[in-house]
Amino acid sequence: MQINTFKVDKAIISKNEDLFGRKKIAMALARTIKYYKDKDSVSIGIIGDWGSGKTSFINMVLESLSINKKIVIINFNPWNISTRKQLISDFFTMLSKEICKVPFPEFKCRNLKKIYSHFKFKFFSEVSQNLEDLALLFKMSSYVIADPVTSVAMSKTSNAISDFNKSLNAEKKGLDEIKNKINTALSNIDTKIIIVIDDLDRLADTDIREIFQLVRSIADFKNTMYILAYDNEIVTKALDKIQKDKGERYIEKIVQVPIVLPKLNKADLTAIFMQKIEQFNFTYEKIDKNEFIENLNTNHFAGAFENIRDINRYLNVLKFEMSAIKQELYLYDFAVITLFKVFEPKFYEFIYNHFEIFAGTALASYEIDREEQESIYTNMIDKQIESLNKLNKKVIKKLLISIFPKIYDLHNRDFSDLKDRRKYKHKHRIASLEYFQDYFVLNFAENVIRKETIDKILKANSHQGYDDIFNEYDLKELERFKQLAFKMSVYAKDFKSSEFIYYLWSIFDEIYGEAQFFYFEKCKSFFEFFSKFAGKENINTKELLNVKYPLDARMLFIYSYNFSMKQKEYFCEKELKILLEKLLQEDNEKVKEKIKAHIYALKINNFHYLKNTFKIFAQNSKIFFLILEIFIEKDENNQKYINQNLWLCANYKELKTMIEETFKNPSHDQKEIVDFYKDKLSHYKSLIQK
Repeated sequence: MQINTFKVDKAIISKNEDLFGRKKIAMALARTIKYYKDKDSVSIGIIGDWGSGKTSFINMVLESLSINKKIVIINFNPWNISTRKQLISDFFTMLSKEICKVPFPEFKCRNLKKIYSHFKFKFFSEVSQNLEDLALLFKMSSYVIADPVTSVAMSKTSNAISDFNKSLNAEKKGLDEIKNKINTALSNIDTKIIIVIDDLDRLADTDIREIFQLVRSIADFKNTMYILAYDNEIVTKALDKIQKDKGERYIEKIVQVPIVLPKLNKADLTAIFMQKIEQFNFTYEKIDKNEFIENLNTNHFAGAFENIRDINRYLNVLKFEMSAIKQELYLYDFAVITLFKVFEPKFYEFIYNHFEIFAGTALASYEIDREEQESIYTNMIDKQIESLNKLNKKVIKKLLISIFPKIYDLHNRDFSDLKDRRKYKHKHRIASLEYFQDYFVLNFAENVIRKETIDKILKANSHQGYDDIFNEYDLKELERFKQLAFKMSVYAKDFKSSEFIYYLWSIFDEIYGEAQFFYFEKCKSFFEFFSKFAGKENINTKELLNVKYPLDARMLFIYSYNFSMKQKEYFCEKELKILLEKLLQEDNEKVKEKIKAHIYALKINNFHYLKNTFKIFAQNSKIFFLILEIFIEKDENNQKYINQNLWLCANYKELKTMIEETFKNPSHDQKEIVDFYKDKLSHYKSLIQK
C-alpha cells in the first residue's frame, strides 16, 4: 500500500488550505490591523473551543500581514518556558532578542543617512536594553522572595552576582521609567509589533493570570498589538478562582476585540473528514477507493468526531499505521479498528483480548441457547460500549457491527455459511479468524493469553507441568484465569484431561485478585471453567472426597458437571451431601458466605440446575436453615422480607413443602426463622417485594 504524504497533525499556514470558509474573515481582520492608526496597545482575542481551528485562523491572518514591511510578528509560546516562576521576565528577554532580529523599519525622519544610521543603532540598543532591564526587574522578584539561605547560596556564583547587580540597577530606574523609554522609542517608528500568544488555555491558572496582567498593564507598549488565542470557558474558570468569580469581566477589560470562531457542526466535520480522506493516494488490490469511501459514508464514520483536531489526530495515526502493515487488509475495517485504538484504547484491547467473540468462534465447543448467549456476550459488549469515554456510543455500536456483522446475531456464533466464510477471507476482513490478528500489527498488549500458551497447557499433562505454565504466565491472577477459561473454550474445545481438572481443584486457594466480591467472582470463574471441560473426561469420584483438594473446588465441580452433562439424574449426589457436612465444620458465617456465592454462581448460569442443587441443600437441615437466614433481609423501615432471589431456587409451594418436611420439630434457635417463613408463605400473594 502506498500513501502520499500530507500534514494532518498541524494547523494550516495558508488561506489556500482553508477548510472552514474563514479566509474572508481572516483577511478582513488583517486589513483592519494593517490600517489601524492608533498607537495605543490593543488586544485581539481569537476565541474557540479546543480543536476549533484557532491557530489555523491566526496563521491566515498573519499570512496576509507577513508581506508588509511595517509589521513585525513575534510569537510567544509561554507553555514552552521551562521556568514557570519567571514567565514575565522570560517574555521580556524573548522580546528583546526578537526585536534585534527584525528588519529595521522606516523612520519618520529620513532626510539624512547619517541620522538614519545613528537612530537605527540607538533604537536597537535602547529598546533592547530597556527590555532586558524589564526582564531583570521581574526576575529580581525571585531573589527578593527567596529563602535567605537560598539567596546567599545563589549569590556565591558569579552569574548570580552579575544578575543580581543588574537587577538592582534596573530597580533604580523603576518600571515606569523603563516603560516610558520603550514607549518613546516605539512611538518614533512607523511599525506595528504584533505579539501572538497561542494556546493560553493550556497554561496553569496562575500563568493565565500573569499573561493577562502582562498584556493589560506591563507590556502594553505603543505600537503593539496582542493576538491571544484561547478557549473562553477554560480561561474564565481559571480567572474566576483568582478574581472571585469575575473572570469574564476581567477578560472583557483586557481583550478589546473578541472574535469568536463558530463551532463546527457535524456536517462541516464530515465534509472536512471526507475531503482529507480523498487526499489518500493508495493502490489496493482487494478494494477500490470508491468502496472504501462508500463504507465510510454508509456507516456515518465521521459522526465519531467532535472537532477538527480529533480528525487530524486520527488521520495521522491511520496514515502511519497503514504504512506499517505488510499485508493488504480491508481498509474500512482497519479504519474502524484504528478509530477505537486512538480514542478508546480500553475498548480496542477488549476486542483484541476477546477475538473469539468478534471473529465468530466463541463457544463452538458445546451447546448454549440464544438467551444464554445474549446474557453473556451481548451484555459483555454493551457494558464495554457504555464505558466509552470519548466516542459517541450509538455511532460506535453501528461501526462495530459494520466490521463484525455477527455481533448482532450471537446465535449464529460461527461462520456456519461457507459462502460468508469465503467472502470474509477473500477480502481479508477483520471478522475472518485468519486475518483478525493482522489488524493489530502494532498492538503491544502484554496481558493477552496467546494460543502458544494454550498449546503448552495441552502438552503438559502433569501437575508440575501445569503449575510451571500457570506461574510463568501469571494465570492464577483472577482476571487472567477468567480469560484462560474463555480462550480454552475455543482453542481446546476437544481437550480431555482428568489431570488438568485435578490441577484446577488444587489451585483454588491460590487464585488471587482485587475483585470487589472476590470469592463470588472466583466461584463463578471456576464454575464456568469446569462447565467447559467437566463432562469430557471420566473423573474418579473418590477424588471428590480427597481432602488434599480444597473443598470449595470439589463442590463447584459437582455443580458444573451437572450443568455440563444436562442429565436428569444428579451426578455425585452422595458425594455432594458428604461435602456439605464437611463444609458445616467451618464457622457459620463463612458457610453462609460460601453457600450464597455458590447459589448466585449457579443462578447466573442456569436456573434449572440451581433448583436441582437447591433440593440437595434442603435435605441437610443445617445447610437449609443457613440458607433461610441468608435470604431474610430488612427494608428501610427495618421490616423483614424474603429476598426475591430465593424464588429462583424454588417456588413458594416447593419451598413451603421443603420447610414443613425438614423442620417438623424445629429447635428453639430455629423456630423464629421457620415460623417467619411459614407465615409469609401462607400469604404468598403478598410476597412481592420492592
